[in-house]
Amino acid sequence: MKMTIDTFGIAPNGDEASLYNIESPSGLGMSLTDWGATIVSVRQPDRLGNIDQITLGFSNAASYLSEKGYLGATCGRFANRIAKGRFTLEGQKYELVCNDGQNHLHGGDVGFNARLWQAEPYVEGDLQGVSFSYVSPDAEEGYPGELNVRANHALDESGRLTMEFLAESDKSTIINLTNHSYWNLAGVRSNSILNHRLLFHASHYLPVDETAIPTGEIKPVENSPFDFRSEKVIGQNISEVPGGYDHCMVIDGEDGEIKTALSLTDPESGRRLTLHTDRPGVQFYTGNFLTGTPFPENSGLCLEPQDFPDAPNKPRFPSTVLKARELYHHRSFIDFSAEPRR
Repeated sequence: MKMTIDTFGIAPNGDEASLYNIESPSGLGMSLTDWGATIVSVRQPDRLGNIDQITLGFSNAASYLSEKGYLGATCGRFANRIAKGRFTLEGQKYELVCNDGQNHLHGGDVGFNARLWQAEPYVEGDLQGVSFSYVSPDAEEGYPGELNVRANHALDESGRLTMEFLAESDKSTIINLTNHSYWNLAGVRSNSILNHRLLFHASHYLPVDETAIPTGEIKPVENSPFDFRSEKVIGQNISEVPGGYDHCMVIDGEDGEIKTALSLTDPESGRRLTLHTDRPGVQFYTGNFLTGTPFPENSGLCLEPQDFPDAPNKPRFPSTVLKARELYHHRSFIDFSAEPRR
């Protein structure tokens, strides 16, 4: 394993950002920046050994603005949407910044994606990575409690990406952390992910209203365009989903246990990724709103392991409350491989 550290320019807030480059003997590579605890790029060999970048990203920190798609960023304090930016916790009402029409999205106007994190390279067994840390003060973007948060990203020698999020608050709060990478296994020069093949271990999904807020129903995928229980091409039924896919898939298995959530394959290059997570859901988003970036619509897709969107307002959903001095711990892993031509 090998790590190098470079400068990454001036971030939008004026801070100097750094770039951490990790190379694995498997041929897998990853670059990370302390601006937003962001995955800038992942590089993977195809079935012939040709290496290409398979995530959308920018070449300098200044380009990573909130309105440009959250490319590769750590999203929080609450990833995804909260209806009308409101929730009640322990009898007290809280109002958050609404930055997505009438709703709160990915932590607000200045979420974790738009903060400079402290970075510490680390080696742990055959893992080589960077541990990013940030202290979110009480009332930041409207959230209660001072939150100490850590995002660890690492590669191992076999070709696995580990993502681990930990947090602790001095008072009860809500939390939902994820990584927002856009994947294109055909390489970033490919303008579409619609021919990728996807398999989801998900028998249910969360329907949404016209503002992308879950209705509260947990609905079977059977006989719907959300049925990926058998591998199929992403574009096969996308026209049946107004605006494209931007929905939380409910992963089969026990809450809190590591389970295989999905596999994504590019049939041309043979590149494949398999996501494992302890979260109950994965937000499946086909890059429908990449305007404001140099990347076309559907040129990357997000597979965001997380708790359910708007969970603080949906009693039926698993709780996203973090009590004072409790530990939040989210673990997700991505295995990369290349399959032979069928």
